[in-house]
Amino acid sequence: MLKGYSKFLDVLEKIEKFLLALAVAAMLMVMAYQVVLRYVFSAANTWSEELARYLFIFEVMIAAAIAVRRNSHLQIDVLINCLKPRMKCVFTIASTLVGIVFLLFLLVYSVGLVRTGGSNISVGLQVPMSVPYAAVPAGVVLMILTSVEVVLKNVDALRKGAEEE
Repeated sequence: MLKGYSKFLDVLEKIEKFLLALAVAAMLMVMAYQVVLRYVFSAANTWSEELARYLFIFEVMIAAAIAVRRNSHLQIDVLINCLKPRMKCVFTIASTLVGIVFLLFLLVYSVGLVRTGGSNISVGLQVPMSVPYAAVPAGVVLMILTSVEVVLKNVDALRKGAEEE
């Protein structure tokens, strides 16, 4: 089961990386356009700044899911690295489960925000605010999926460690 789930997440991560590459490229082009427009032509528009901001928000949320899967979020490793491998797995499972609970609360509230944001329209792009707000629940779902894999891998490591003893 774990291998199949990991393969699914491998495919999902490739899609996420592709979307990240597109979003970064689009954001760079839009920002370059804005700089040229502002400093060469002494003109400005609101949509380009807004689009760059919204793209950045989506990038952060997608990249956060990749960081969860690779366990590369900012953390203090000093205490964890002092532990034996078995206890390290236990602490990783516990902290990841706490993170999943937080993400579930965030998901519920962010979905509510997306629902209420549909009636507001952004100034520059003239899109419903539910579009940029959707970055949060999308990123949270991706983080929950990758967090489940982290838990499953550590439970599997605990089982293998128990079998070896």
